[in-house]
Amino acid sequence: MTGRAALKQANNVKLLVVFLWLVAIALMAVLIPVHPWALPAVFGMIIICFAYLRDQIIIQSSAIEVCDFYAKVHELDNLQILQSERPYSRILDTVLDLGRFDWAVLFLMDFEKDSFVAVEAAGIELNRFAAVNFDQIASEPGLDDLTLSYRLLEHAFKEHEFRGALAGTTLVCNHTFYGCMMVGRDDNDCELSEEDNFRLEILSDQISICLHNYRMHKELALRAEDLSERQVQIQRELEMSRIVQEGVMQREAPLLPGLSAATYSRPARFIGGDFVRYVDDPARGRLGMLIGDVSGKGIPAALVMAVVVCLFNEKTSLDMPPDLLLADINISMKKFLGARSRFNSSAIWGIFDLENKCFRYASVGHDFPLHLDIRRGVINELASTGTLLGLFNESEYKSVEVPVDAGDKIMFYSDGLVDFFEYNLGYQDGYAELKNFLLERRTKTSQEIVNEITSLVENSTGPTKDDITVAVFSIANLT
Repeated sequence: MTGRAALKQANNVKLLVVFLWLVAIALMAVLIPVHPWALPAVFGMIIICFAYLRDQIIIQSSAIEVCDFYAKVHELDNLQILQSERPYSRILDTVLDLGRFDWAVLFLMDFEKDSFVAVEAAGIELNRFAAVNFDQIASEPGLDDLTLSYRLLEHAFKEHEFRGALAGTTLVCNHTFYGCMMVGRDDNDCELSEEDNFRLEILSDQISICLHNYRMHKELALRAEDLSERQVQIQRELEMSRIVQEGVMQREAPLLPGLSAATYSRPARFIGGDFVRYVDDPARGRLGMLIGDVSGKGIPAALVMAVVVCLFNEKTSLDMPPDLLLADINISMKKFLGARSRFNSSAIWGIFDLENKCFRYASVGHDFPLHLDIRRGVINELASTGTLLGLFNESEYKSVEVPVDAGDKIMFYSDGLVDFFEYNLGYQDGYAELKNFLLERRTKTSQEIVNEITSLVENSTGPTKDDITVAVFSIANLT
């Protein structure tokens, strides 16, 4: 209940008491003709009633004044005061109004210059108060805030000829000393009462809170500005990283007669850990492709991805069996990242050999590619043939040869696509749905299938959980 509401409730009770008292006076007046003592009793009750009303009016006025005092004091919490022009002037005007002082001066700490600075004055000229260095008021180190305030008052008495009552108070909040405030009255015979000191104490506490809140507000604003600048810098660096990564990861497969391909990739964050690379040999009708997924997301995954791709670019050969190539990359990756590294990567390295109508591959823990056998109308899973890259030096891998024919399709993808089908599209088994998705589109081109997946991902309103990469290859007529 607010002070005004409590005051209103108390007034209702008082009005009821007065009403009952008036009723009692009226009943007593009826007895005047019958009993001679009734008349003096009526006069006595009237006198008591008027005395009660007078006291209540005085109390009511005091209560209203107290409520108004606290209401105006709490207005000092408004940060807009300290964000306006001459904010300290408004604060001191409130001090003069509520404290009934003739003048007031606000000293704030200048921590850089180790001094008090008179920032504002009301009712007195500000130029009378120069900056006060600590050496002028503190002869010994380690003085507490209250002692510093008294020393400042003592210094003011010595430097200036003040007449009348004078008082000072510290401005402290959350163990932070912000400065002092001096107030006074010009009357030579005036002395500050306990009520004056009480009002001054309440005002100084509220001003201290106001200064503290303003300081916190400024610090938060500076931190927000610093974070904003850092965010811009990070975004700029991420943009450069994305450009570098796009240069590393090919978006389109090389053109090869008898083979069409389409690729789509989208990182869960600004940059990701999925990768796709191609190596072609049109003269012999061969196309090699590498697709993989580094553990984790974001910048760490992107860095490891760059390592894997660079190692692949250095060691790749269409004449080397896929299992030997991945074994060589695995050992180099383990040496490069160190024995304690927890990073690993799934990958598939495969070679389309159109002259021999086959696809030779080795897979290290990657999601099973889907081979659409168009003649039989079924989806075959190309199983993994080894452990993840970067786990063990002694890992062994195996190559597998899969026959392909005209009209066949092979879809490569990362686990982010399966997650997308489950979490974003709502399917219970994303892998099974992906198989159905490819089977239902067996007559479409690679680009049409990838375009549909691209549309589903880009138009989804929910965030993607993981990097998404997909590549679809279609075998044309083989001669």
